[in-house]
Amino acid sequence: MRSDEFMNAMDVARYLHLGKNTVYQLAKSGKLASYRVGRKLKFTLEDVEAYVASTHQAIPSPTQAPQVTRQLKPTAVKQAATSAENLSQAASFGEVAGEPFVIAGEDPVADMIAGQLNSFGTPAVHSIRGCYTALVNLYAGDADAAVVHLYDQSSNAHNVSYVRSLAPGVSVTVFRLYGRKQGLIVPSGNPKNLTTWGGLLRKGVRLSNRQKGSGARVLLDEKLRAMEVRSEMIEGYATQYPVADTAIRRVSAGVADVAIGTEREARAVVGVDFVPLQDEWVDLVVRKTPERRSTLRRIKDILASEQLRVDMTALEPCDLSKVGAIIYES
Repeated sequence: MRSDEFMNAMDVARYLHLGKNTVYQLAKSGKLASYRVGRKLKFTLEDVEAYVASTHQAIPSPTQAPQVTRQLKPTAVKQAATSAENLSQAASFGEVAGEPFVIAGEDPVADMIAGQLNSFGTPAVHSIRGCYTALVNLYAGDADAAVVHLYDQSSNAHNVSYVRSLAPGVSVTVFRLYGRKQGLIVPSGNPKNLTTWGGLLRKGVRLSNRQKGSGARVLLDEKLRAMEVRSEMIEGYATQYPVADTAIRRVSAGVADVAIGTEREARAVVGVDFVPLQDEWVDLVVRKTPERRSTLRRIKDILASEQLRVDMTALEPCDLSKVGAIIYES
């Protein structure tokens, strides 16, 4: 797709892994540039990528308090109300007290959970952030929950070690969401026969890298650490792309030889194949506070609901066998 080619709201929703109503609200608020063509609202890939870039700030250290979503709460409340599919339980959104429940992360399941919270009358918004940044936001109090998939080579496990290190002293519950595979996304036919992480080190192999803080980037960096490899040995490592689709399309277009991503992300782009290398778990980290006790109970109900499982079939191929299981509490 050319950067100036028009996309409709559904195209943008798929690209950003958001609900279509959320896309309309981003356009209405002016955060996402849009164009009226007849009676239709249109977008360009260039403007969508500019919006994504604007949401990815430099990753602060855990001792810094990043200014992310909370300062936008009044606007976010209005957006959450408008994007809710069913607010019949409240006569008007003004009757719903408190700030919206902010779920930070880059995975589309965050949008699904936020949508269900809204449908029950609990205002919620999805703040698009890389996994690492999402946990830092939770630690700083700028998010109430984070959807994460962060691999730790030392324990060969996901997420819990990062929760302990990036959110020390914060009382949380970590729920398992779903499992999937990460790996190499290569041109159709895998012309350079890339089948291992070590294949990235070959001369002439060009990487289309993801941004710092994303789950795919953390996975890659952990694998390089395990191989005791310097990142500058990989061509293309220094250039990063904030959206998985952008990184993968560079592979499809032939300007890169490999990207890191999931099978679902690979299936969304024509002209690429997927080489699975790593089992991965996506989890939901929820901050526990006295003010959010009822919301936490509602989240438990949502995670146990058949409706969420139906919604999550859009994430296939994935493992839904452990949805809602509590894997860690502090």
